[in-house]
Amino acid sequence: MPERKNQHYVPQHFLKGWATDNVVNVLPLSEGKIFPNSIRKVCSRDYFYGNPPRVETELGKLEGHQHSPFKRLRNGADIGDLSGQEVKLLLSFITTQRARTEAEREDIRSAEEFMRDAVKDDMEHDRYEGSVIWDSDLTEEEMEDTMVDASLLGTHHYIITQGIFGYTGIQDLEAVMLCNVTEREFIISDAPMVLDNPRYKPRYGAVPAGIGNRGLKIYCPIDQNRILLLYDPQVYRFKSNSRKEVLIKDPDVVDQINLTQFHNAENAVISSSSSEDYIQGLHSRINEVRRREEITMPLETESMETVEVEKTPAYQAPKISPDIPGCTTITHLRYDKRRPSCQAPKGQNLARRIFNEVGFPDAALIYAIRFFEEQLEL
Repeated sequence: MPERKNQHYVPQHFLKGWATDNVVNVLPLSEGKIFPNSIRKVCSRDYFYGNPPRVETELGKLEGHQHSPFKRLRNGADIGDLSGQEVKLLLSFITTQRARTEAEREDIRSAEEFMRDAVKDDMEHDRYEGSVIWDSDLTEEEMEDTMVDASLLGTHHYIITQGIFGYTGIQDLEAVMLCNVTEREFIISDAPMVLDNPRYKPRYGAVPAGIGNRGLKIYCPIDQNRILLLYDPQVYRFKSNSRKEVLIKDPDVVDQINLTQFHNAENAVISSSSSEDYIQGLHSRINEVRRREEITMPLETESMETVEVEKTPAYQAPKISPDIPGCTTITHLRYDKRRPSCQAPKGQNLARRIFNEVGFPDAALIYAIRFFEEQLEL
């Protein structure tokens, strides 16, 4: 296989938390049969970030940095033991992972019709002349398809860039570690970052749970026994021990948390030691939790154009919310799409500035990663 052809949208270092000898158990939702597979072959696609694999190479470096806090937590460190730099890396991992999945790629594809119309107009007016060198064997339709694919990929590069700097939008959240002390394991999916808004979704819908929303909760799996829960401290209070841990002793709560991975999954759910009966039992309950509503939403492309598209957002709040012990909800605050303390625009504006200045999406994403390294003094 050519070097870096197989490109992961969920990093192997993350998947190792559920692997034995680098092998995990995979349940493709479309097939319903569990099989073991190497983490080298899970959550990956050929040239997912483009060919030649320049972006994949830089993302590999970013993954190396973002692995640092995971390694420490998996080796026994408490949340409070992480340095300021490690906290930013962990938060950046969460928002980057949310942006880089296959689910997000399919979300972007909802704007394909708009992008195709724009490409047709550009080709009719010779706007690519001098900037694109075409293979003489390509038909006009093939040239059009090439530019549409490039536009879709460029938009994904832009959204990933927003994810890299997305830590600025969730730094105001507080955290507890959910520690599973039952005999069941926490599982994951090919879209493992679960966003929920249990306080406001029953009344306000909050179908796409945004990182800036008041009432946000983010579930970030660490390994089979721990999940980092980020939450809006203005809306929720948690009783935890001195290590900021909340012990999950009820298997039913573990099931509720695991069901949210079935909700989030695009194509597959991943486990380590769970029995097939257990995973299939959860699969049979998928309709209890899985939400896939089509709505009209704005999508910002890599060229900074915003278009309203009908789509089924990749990250929706699940139908049910886990009943986490020790959690108290504050009910008097009104709903806001953006928490007063959220600094999400800071990262979004930085991503826009980089793409405006650099111009080419792959080069802009590569520059963004290197700028991020400078920012955090990595």
